Formats: sequence, structure tokens, C-alpha cells
Amino acid sequence: MTYEELVKELKELLGLKGSPVAVKLVKSADEIPAGYFKMNEKKRHCEFVQNSRINGNKGYATSAEHLCKGGAGVMGIEPLPESVATGKMYHQLGNYDTAEGAMETVSAVPKLSKEYYASIYSPLESAEFEPDVIIIVLTPKQALRVSQAYLRLTGGRISSDYSGIQSLCADAVAAVVERGVPNMTLGCSGSRKYAEIADEEVIMGIPTHNISEIVDALKTFKEKWGEL
Repeated sequence: MTYEELVKELKELLGLKGSPVAVKLVKSADEIPAGYFKMNEKKRHCEFVQNSRINGNKGYATSAEHLCKGGAGVMGIEPLPESVATGKMYHQLGNYDTAEGAMETVSAVPKLSKEYYASIYSPLESAEFEPDVIIIVLTPKQALRVSQAYLRLTGGRISSDYSGIQSLCADAVAAVVERGVPNMTLGCSGSRKYAEIADEEVIMGIPTHNISEIVDALKTFKEKWGEL
């Protein structure tokens, strides 16, 4: 099944708002697919995702286009700023009562150890590349169904590993690339404010190889349950 067909099924089954977003990290300019151009303005990773999801935007961002250096840093596109890496920024913002608490949290935030040149974005249905991660913004009920669909083949439990900071970058990309399993996150102050992730929405990062089986499971649920 093509990405276009998979997305059509997902939208019909779940009633998604917008599209799942294909995200790929590349190590050099040579890996940028034909027809993908550099983003024409600086934005945050979460904004690039949201613009692909809602507006159908496609393109890539190097460190120069990434406005949020914390997001670019956890994805390996540039070094993390010292204030982010030590937790100092979050302590000063009031997220944590102590510098030690801030440091403990940022130390646990997923980060990619490899270095990358750029991140590429596209609505999944029109992606001309194999994504590293598919990001889907969902209502809690939709996220429930996707979680159940993922677990249908193997059973077990699904991860929801987050700390309320660096959500669409660390939680939905770095954690998924690093671990090879889906992760659900509640967003963060930045993604809610700048990317306008809605109050009633959560985010799931999903490895590309799982998307077909998730759609198949959702179809089975629909047949057995009558509705999702």
C-alpha cells in the first residue's frame, strides 16, 4: 500500500485533522530528495511539523533554519546550547525548583548521538522519501485507537515517555529513532504556543515500519466493533 493509500485509510478510520507528517534526518545535502527546498524562513521544528500537517508544506531545515536550538540539538542537527544542556534555562524559566532537578530532567531527555545536516518534512501522503519517523497529532481517543492497533500484533504496553519539554523533537523524533518503538507525548509549552498544538491534542511519533500494521489493525477493529 502506498503512503497516499495509507493516509487515506487513516483519515477515514480515525477522522484525523490534517495529515501525518513524514520526518527524515539526513547527514549531507546530497541526501536531500529532488524537489525539496530549504525552508524560506526560520521556525521551530514543531512549527515545521505543524505546517506540513495542516498546510501541506514540504522542505528541509538545516541548523540555520531551526529557530529552536534545543530542538535542533536533540535531533543532532547542531550542538545543544549550554543553557539547555545543563538545564539552566529551564531552571530560570521556573520549570524546576532546583538546578539539580532541571539537570536531572535534561539528562534524561532523549538525544541523538549522531550528527545530521538537516531535517526533512512532508505530509506523509506525498513524501518522496522513506521517513525515519511519522508524527501524528491526535485526540486522546484517536491516540487510544492507534496504541491498541500497534499492540494488536505483539501485545505488551506502549511508551508514553515525556517531561513536558522538547516534545515534538525529543519525544516524537529522537526517542523513536533511538528506540525503534512509538512514543506518545503531551506536547510542551513551546509547541502549544508557537506551533499551536491544540489543548485537546496529543502527539505520537511512530516508526515508519509500523504504519501499515497499524492501519490493518484499525480496519480490523472497525469491522469487529462497528465504529472507532
